[in-house]
Amino acid sequence: MFIKSKGTHISEHRGHKEMSLKNPYVEFLNPSYVYIPLVEQNTPCDVNVKVGDLVKLGQIIANKTGTFCLPIHASVSGEVISINEKMWHASGKMVATVKIKNDFTESKCEAIKPQAFQDFTQEQIVEAVFNNGVVGLGGSGFPTYFKLKVKQAMAMVIINAAECEPYITTDYALIKDHLDQLIRGMKYLMKAVSAPKGFIAIKENKKTLIQKIKLALTEEPEIAVFELKDEYPAGWEKYIVQRITGKNYHSLPSEVGVVVNNASTAVAVCQAVEENHPLIEKMVTITGEGIKEPTNVFVKIGTKVSDIIEQIGGYADNLKEVYFIAGGPMTGKSIYSDQMVVNRSLSSVVVMPKMIREDNPECMGCGKCSEVCPVWLSPIQIKQALDAKNVDSIKELKADLCMQCGLCSYICPSRIELTEAVAKAKAEVLKKR
Repeated sequence: MFIKSKGTHISEHRGHKEMSLKNPYVEFLNPSYVYIPLVEQNTPCDVNVKVGDLVKLGQIIANKTGTFCLPIHASVSGEVISINEKMWHASGKMVATVKIKNDFTESKCEAIKPQAFQDFTQEQIVEAVFNNGVVGLGGSGFPTYFKLKVKQAMAMVIINAAECEPYITTDYALIKDHLDQLIRGMKYLMKAVSAPKGFIAIKENKKTLIQKIKLALTEEPEIAVFELKDEYPAGWEKYIVQRITGKNYHSLPSEVGVVVNNASTAVAVCQAVEENHPLIEKMVTITGEGIKEPTNVFVKIGTKVSDIIEQIGGYADNLKEVYFIAGGPMTGKSIYSDQMVVNRSLSSVVVMPKMIREDNPECMGCGKCSEVCPVWLSPIQIKQALDAKNVDSIKELKADLCMQCGLCSYICPSRIELTEAVAKAKAEVLKKR
């Protein structure tokens, strides 16, 4: 049975996107050191270099192994200072890194140069995406080439430009100045999966940007804009596919002939295909009440967040204790320190003053968590079943359908950590399965 997922409007006041959109994005591409994480999607990576090696920008320095293997590139040229130095990661853990001292020459790997891409076959496009380490830049970090290895032609490619989570504005900033690359990257994605049409899915409240996109698509009849309601989680892959196709799927959008990629990912695909340029730089939103001048920053992967914050003006005045969120406030991870480094999938860092609030951990029975759940679950009942260690009840309550969007914790007047509880319940179901 098809059940349409639902969404919840989050007001402009609570969305806080205006904080980082007041000014144009800035570039910080000359850090003294970068720390390239040696973990991708919780998978350790094999290192190709040793201490003392001189590396070039774009050189492969490590490889992610396993089912979703992928090369990892140096984001600066310079000397390898250390291997396995631990740094904070967006996963909330400390991970090993390759530390490179920047020589500021930007000496590129010989492979980075314009390519004769006009006649690229589907296989060559997928190969370019793989070789250049392109991953989902909406936060998942899932290898893009794997989405393109489909067994049959797809009906459409959807570019997810919804960016529905509060505070984050990276896609919005990138699209404004790199719309041409987004469209070309989308066309390469469509060719790779033989899709005859494509949609750019964006929230209906982005009126000015929508007009700009439509104007740019005047000569692209196979691509259209699809306006999404201004609600959360409009950026959820299943939500978007349901709205555009009217179809549902179990595991992957390809089941209904769809491939979905993030807007920033499409730009990275364009650069990979046309210039053989690896994913070594990205846009990150640095924002929150703890930042003096919140903004979007285009940075080298491996840059320390503390260096970025210093570069854009530092912390807000009279700031005392703070906490850091890697990613958005709904689905991100709490981080203890600004010594975190930018990895390929980090979309934002939110810096908030630490506040002590009185919590009431008792459920009031208001039912709000069930009302807002996009997939029609009862989060409080799932938590109660988890507390009772009743796995059969957890299964009956369909905890495995949770998308961990964070809405139940967001809406709960008692501030019960429902998202965390349901995620644990989901893990229990999957483990038993």
